[in-house]
Amino acid sequence: MTNTIKYYLYTAFKNTRFSRIISVLFVVQILKLNLVQFSLLESIYMFAQFFSEIPSGILGDMFQNKKVVLAGLLVSVLTPLITISALFLPKDLVFPVLVLSFGLEGIANALTSGADDALFYEGIRNDGAENSYGKIRGNMQLISSIILGLATAVGGYLFTLNVKMPYLFQSLFLLGAISIIAVTKEQKKIATSENEAKESYSSMLKSILSVFKDMVHSPNILFLFIFMIIITAVVNAIFMLLPNYLSQLGFDASANGSVFMLFSFAGGLVATQAYRLIKLKFSTLTILIASILLVSTGLQLQSNKYFFLLGAGLLYITLDILDPVVMQMLNLWVGDQSRATFISGLSFATSLVTMIINPIIGAIVQSYGTIIMLTSTTVITVVLIGIAYVLILRTKGDSSHE
Repeated sequence: MTNTIKYYLYTAFKNTRFSRIISVLFVVQILKLNLVQFSLLESIYMFAQFFSEIPSGILGDMFQNKKVVLAGLLVSVLTPLITISALFLPKDLVFPVLVLSFGLEGIANALTSGADDALFYEGIRNDGAENSYGKIRGNMQLISSIILGLATAVGGYLFTLNVKMPYLFQSLFLLGAISIIAVTKEQKKIATSENEAKESYSSMLKSILSVFKDMVHSPNILFLFIFMIIITAVVNAIFMLLPNYLSQLGFDASANGSVFMLFSFAGGLVATQAYRLIKLKFSTLTILIASILLVSTGLQLQSNKYFFLLGAGLLYITLDILDPVVMQMLNLWVGDQSRATFISGLSFATSLVTMIINPIIGAIVQSYGTIIMLTSTTVITVVLIGIAYVLILRTKGDSSHE
């Protein structure tokens, strides 16, 4: 079995997130917590991921990505079970248990993100398919979108049958991801003696962390890094709360799942062709994404709920457009000795930004409504993207005169 096939299978099992859009419904409607508390839980999740990202990447680069990913997956199997245990606890213990569950999920996500991409990228390259990574990544996004969409729809339906079922099925399917990693060969060479290990770990740590200094002096890579952080943080924060608004528009849990399934399918189809944009200038890519965001905002402002969904869908696919393009560029730039740390650094920065804006967005929704939140957030995002691009141009200009 090639590493590409293993990558696809791993992606399929990992993305059976049956609890994806029902998490906010479970916490708010079943456990009777409010939106601000849910936003705080999401921020705890992001903080735990943020705190763990760089250490997990360093562990993957210094030791073995495979072991780090397996540890993360094992924790991911346990967290849904901890979440549903809140149903059987006294009310004063519900929130602390959810804090534990969301925190562990953040750590688990940090352990897998970066390390799994590095593990499979190096395996795919070892198979001689490195030049096709952008296309493979796009196909992976399609598989991820299809499975995530189906899991979302099924999760919504399971939720209507029994609120515990989405979480139980999620833990079960994650065992499949563990089995794929277990049979995947690690390409990384590790130290063979104690003295060699002490010497290599010290020099490796210094070399690993130098990747971020190198990035600052590479304006194109720095721009891509910042670009992905801004878009990912904003989209994740918005879609964390959107299911609750859709339920207010008249979509029940099952219909909510179907809507997000369609979003995922559309995003996956876009991702399979996104690698063709890899030759675009950064100015063109910036204008393309900003235009999509502005059109999305216009559709969200009108009163028809189906046009609103179309606008939300356009917002949703921005990540699918960017991911194959950006990840191929970043993987080609970074060296093997720092790959997991660099990708984890991207997740680290994204978690930090998302963690900061989650409670803000939750408070805006609670005080002013979803439409005001969507409009203001999109406009601010477009402005931030423009500022980031101008600053990077200046950095590039300054560098050329040195």
